Amino acid sequence: MGLEDEIQRVEDKLEETPVNKATEKERGRLKARIAELKEEKQQKAKGTGETSGYAVKKQGDATVALVGFPSVGKSTLLNRLTNADSETGEYEFTTLDVEPGMMKHKGANIQILDVPGLIGGAAEGRGGGTQVLSVVRNADLVLVLLDPEEMRYDEITGELYDAGIRVNQSPPDMKVEKKGRGGINIATTVDLDIEDDTIKQLMHQKGFTNAEVIIREKLDLDRFIDGLMRNRKYVPGITAVNKMDLLSDQETKDYKEKYDLLISAQEGKNLEELQDLIFESIGLIRIYMKEKGEDPDKEDPLILREGDTVGDALDHLPGDMKDRFKHARVTGESSKFPNQKVGEEHELMDEDILELNLRHV
Repeated sequence: MGLEDEIQRVEDKLEETPVNKATEKERGRLKARIAELKEEKQQKAKGTGETSGYAVKKQGDATVALVGFPSVGKSTLLNRLTNADSETGEYEFTTLDVEPGMMKHKGANIQILDVPGLIGGAAEGRGGGTQVLSVVRNADLVLVLLDPEEMRYDEITGELYDAGIRVNQSPPDMKVEKKGRGGINIATTVDLDIEDDTIKQLMHQKGFTNAEVIIREKLDLDRFIDGLMRNRKYVPGITAVNKMDLLSDQETKDYKEKYDLLISAQEGKNLEELQDLIFESIGLIRIYMKEKGEDPDKEDPLILREGDTVGDALDHLPGDMKDRFKHARVTGESSKFPNQKVGEEHELMDEDILELNLRHV
């Protein structure tokens, strides 16, 4: 029996198993088995080169995967946002390979990848889905583009979920430590709905004989299994509805409440708002470098991520600045007062002004 047949067999068994406390262990076992089989399938795809041909070198400060079903306007949007010249057309599968483009916004260079349109069953390899999803896994942000005539958001996120891509989720707050003996020990800081016996069974199923598992959030079975898997990718995502000019007043109201942004790639509407949203959702920040006695350079900022420190800034700067670093002075949101003297551990914020004091060679 092939992998796909085995996955289908176990999924059918799970579908037949009722949801209640008495079947929790069995449903957990089946879900974990499905996750293992899908992970095995992904690994085999990598080994056989099935994901080749879609490898795109990551460039710039961040990478965005532009995802959607065929004919939603991805190529048009890519051309609007970047310097790309992707072929566009009013028919399905215009994009047959990954089309990269570079969006310049707020001093950042953000690579946008227009991946071939997803189809149902992409996570199982249909329509080159394995290759498409391998590109998405390596992105810093997923931009889901929807068409008002086919609002298939749940299908898209379902395909991503089946491929182990968790959009707008954080990793489960749990930790597993292997031990030399003592069996499986469970420590929690919250009340769990999952029985200890179910947790132990799933741990054994994943090959843990002696281990301590520490759980700090109220997990369900799926989240706990995610915490045991190696192939989960957690990535932020935003959703835009294209062709806003075709929407009725009621649709406009409903979609504004449900999705992040309404745009028109063809007409160029709300594209600057989309660029801002991409920048913010990735968590990029601008740092203006300053030489002593001179004005800060606001034309060409250093692009970092939220949470980055002066030390991270030094890692991004050329030469031996980190070796020569004495201290820095920061003016902006992260400083208590202008020109605050700080060390490498100081956390920077968007539009901070950073002046470095370096040792002379």
